[in-house]
Amino acid sequence: MTWWTRLRRWTRFQYLRLVRQPASAHSLAVGLAAGVFAGFLPIIPFQMAVAVTLALPVRGSKVAAALGTWVSNPVNVIPLYALMYWVGGLFVATDAAFDPAHLAMRDMLTMGADFFLVMCLGGVVMGIPASCITYVLAFRGVNAYRHRRMIKLMRAWQARQPVVTPEAAQAAPPCALPGDVGGGDSPKPRSPADNGDRS
Repeated sequence: MTWWTRLRRWTRFQYLRLVRQPASAHSLAVGLAAGVFAGFLPIIPFQMAVAVTLALPVRGSKVAAALGTWVSNPVNVIPLYALMYWVGGLFVATDAAFDPAHLAMRDMLTMGADFFLVMCLGGVVMGIPASCITYVLAFRGVNAYRHRRMIKLMRAWQARQPVVTPEAAQAAPPCALPGDVGGGDSPKPRSPADNGDRS
């Protein structure tokens, strides 16, 4: 099994894990957006804790928030952080150079407060639009998946129902309506005279 196949399976597993959570589409989408935003912050290894904390006030799913932090992962963390360094450098100048071997928060702080500020600015500038796009896509994706699943379950339920042919419908006895007695007319109400009462 190649690494690409493993990545596809892992991605699909996480996708199904997300959409099958017992939460509303808004809760899942806002939780995932909070996780994506935290994933753009240069605060390794505290991204997941920050994502869950951000999701709590907006009632976002904690599971979705944790999954969203994987927007920065071992596969893309170096180019992502390099882009964050470049974007942050457009706002604040720093003499410290980007070092792919020092990506943890502790290492960045040792490189200087200005360097860490550059990385934070770059992460915020990139994280805000990324989280907004994530919310829209996740909200629509969860609703679309649940709609397709509901239709699939309804069709499966209909397929299990017995098929009634026209011949079987004609041979079936007629249903008795309320008030029918022996198939005749409904009984007439009795008068007081019938009960032996005399006025």
